Formats: sequence, structure tokens, C-alpha cells
Amino acid sequence: MIKNLISLYKGILAGLAIGLGSFLFVICTTYLDANLGLILGSLVFPIGLFLVCTFKLNLYTGKIGLAFETKQNKDYFISLVIMYIGNAIGAIGLGYVSYAIFKDNKEIFDNITSICDHKLVLDSFGGVLSGMFKSTLCGLCVYLSVKCFNKDFLKPKGIFFLVFFVFIFVFAGFKHCVANMYYYGFGNKYTSYQVYIDLPLCTLFNSLGSFIGASLYKFITIEKSKKEDVILTEK
Repeated sequence: MIKNLISLYKGILAGLAIGLGSFLFVICTTYLDANLGLILGSLVFPIGLFLVCTFKLNLYTGKIGLAFETKQNKDYFISLVIMYIGNAIGAIGLGYVSYAIFKDNKEIFDNITSICDHKLVLDSFGGVLSGMFKSTLCGLCVYLSVKCFNKDFLKPKGIFFLVFFVFIFVFAGFKHCVANMYYYGFGNKYTSYQVYIDLPLCTLFNSLGSFIGASLYKFITIEKSKKEDVILTEK
């Protein structure tokens, strides 16, 4: 019970951290020139994932990859569900706090509305397919960023790759389920049925992206090990 409460608590904090990164992205894209705002917003967004990884918080998209790397017991999958609920509480809660504070600011509210509408393109097969593709690539980027950061924890190389991969998915407009939870709260979009289609799809394909990342990592690791064995044998 205590373990689950800790998992929920760390999940809420992770949701808040990703919400913070998302908020900074909204501010940059609101008040700066379009191109500069997108670039700078994509560079500051990783602050959220940096906080998650540094303080070892429970972010669903950062932890689901472990389920594909090694065999996990049922307790791990229960903890994934709990942390996902925590992520939702933190991200959506901060989203609605942002909405309450900035709903009368036309510039910011128009921008967040535009961001939400861009992500909620579910009225055509092409829109749904595009969302699946963007969610999968986002899951891959998050997996690689977390893996690289943890491998070189708080070292320049690890921080660089965390920022690099997160920058790619934000700049390209890929879809991250927890960030979207925040955006939809900020934009007051939870009255739309499309949100309840988008978030499960986004979560599923973020998970698929992590699976692809874990599979690639395993393949590269195995191939590297084989090459090292050959070199040792030749010696």
C-alpha cells in the first residue's frame, strides 16, 4: 500500500514537471517570433524530463520501456497504472491552474487553443494515422532520451542527448500523452469527446515507440557484444 502511494506521489510530481516544460513551451511560442519561439520552446521543454530523470520521478513514458527490456512481474505493471494516474493528476491539475490564471489573457489562450486543436485532428483517417505515427516517434524519442541520460547520469553527454531527443519530438510536433494532458487542461478541452479518444491512442502508441526503442537497444547491445567476443577470440 505504501509503495503504491509513493508511486502515485512520484507520478503526480512527474506530471507537474512535464506540465512545467509544456507551460514554458506555450509561453515561448506565444511571445516570441514564430520560428524563434518554436526553437526556444523546444529547448526549454526538456527541463520537465530533466527534473523527472534527475529526481527519479515516475513518468509513464519513461518507465514503460523497462517492461520491454526485461521480464517484469505483475507488481511493476500495477505500478505503471498507478504512476499513469499520478501523471494525469499532476499534468491535468496544473493545466487547469494555468487555465484559471491565463484564461483572460487573449494571446496565451489563443495560442494554447491552437496547440490543442492542432493535436486533436481526429476527424479523418489521415488525422488519426498521423497522430499514431507522431505518438510512436515521440515514444521512441523519450525512450532514447531517458536511456542515454541514465547511462551517463548528470554528465554532459547524458544531458545533451536528453535535450537532443526531446527537442526533436517537441520541434517536430510529435504527441506525448502526459504533455497533452496538460495542454488539454490549459485549453479547457476536456469537454470534447475527442480528448478521450486521443489520450488512449497517444498512450498506446507512445508505448509502441518505447517498445521499438527497447528492441533497437537490445539488438545494438547484442551485436556489440558479438563483435567484442570476436575481437577477444582473435586475440
